Amino acid sequence: MSTGVIALLVAVVGVAGTLLAPITTAWVGSRSRRQEFELQQDSDRAKRHIDDAQANLERRRDTYVALNSGARRYRFLMMEDLYAVRRGADPDPATEVARVEFQDTYAQAQMLVPDDVLQPCQTVRVALAEAKKLMDSLTEDVPHDQQKWQEAHAFLIGMWEPIGVMQLAMRQDLGISAPPHP
Repeated sequence: MSTGVIALLVAVVGVAGTLLAPITTAWVGSRSRRQEFELQQDSDRAKRHIDDAQANLERRRDTYVALNSGARRYRFLMMEDLYAVRRGADPDPATEVARVEFQDTYAQAQMLVPDDVLQPCQTVRVALAEAKKLMDSLTEDVPHDQQKWQEAHAFLIGMWEPIGVMQLAMRQDLGISAPPHP
């Protein structure tokens, strides 16, 4: 190759490089901005996912607190009613309010909590309904049958077990208590 051809090739490459440099720079800059945008979108999506998970955890925790305190309060008021009936007094109207509040909280929980927690909650709900039936039959019975009173008393005392199972399931779901080892 002659020096003239080489000089011409070098000149063409130089001119092409000069002309293509702004295009290449723009392309690299655009690609870099696109990657930054995608990384920002991924980061925003991950943050939203974490925020959603945290909000869901807080909703479940609030529901668990309401279920636990509602079940305990309703059981406590039925126990007080049991002793009131024994003395010949009427049941406290607050017991019915506690029953309705617990049922409302349970209805909300049905749409929020996982099945492994909902099952013990259902057991407590059914036990509370059974206790109410026992209390209703006892209040309708005048004079009060001592055997029915003892049965209702034993049933209400025994309710601590299903309430404890419900509490443990809730604590495990929240990551507070470790699941039992097989």
